[in-house]
Amino acid sequence: MIGWTAAGGDLKYDLRVGVYAPTGKYEAGSIVNVGKNYWTFEPTFAISFLSSKIGLEASGFFGVDLNTRNKTTDYLTGEQLHADATLAQHLPLLGGFAGLGASAFYYQQISGDSGSGATFGEFKGRTIGVGPVASYAMKFDGAQGAVEVKWLPELEVKNRIKGSYLWVKVGAVF
Repeated sequence: MIGWTAAGGDLKYDLRVGVYAPTGKYEAGSIVNVGKNYWTFEPTFAISFLSSKIGLEASGFFGVDLNTRNKTTDYLTGEQLHADATLAQHLPLLGGFAGLGASAFYYQQISGDSGSGATFGEFKGRTIGVGPVASYAMKFDGAQGAVEVKWLPELEVKNRIKGSYLWVKVGAVF
């Protein structure tokens, strides 16, 4: 990852590449597998603005997943584009800062699945979701901590299982 800051530290942006290894048990023909049995490389761009003066946050994360072939099943999952965005207001509360806002995501498979294992054809998936986000950050005992909760119900789904996502993130710097 390589990142930059601007606007007195209020604006942060970075480029990164995530690498997901084929870890976890994988058995061809099994109904449930812990692993995917292929590599994924994920170049991304992230940008975040959090005003130190008025507490307004606007952030976005944009990435593409590039997958390798599952050699056991001869299945190549197509490339996927995904974007996440958050708009929130942060205000002082109990010695820290509470945030409340909205978050949204978009996922689109931009190339079809292929290989002899792709018996359903290209099977391009898509989903869009929007929901609330709440956070709280504070300093305590020389450390900094934060918690964030997002609920993201899917509004539109194509070729994927429909549902809602609940994200809980906890972080500490010490």
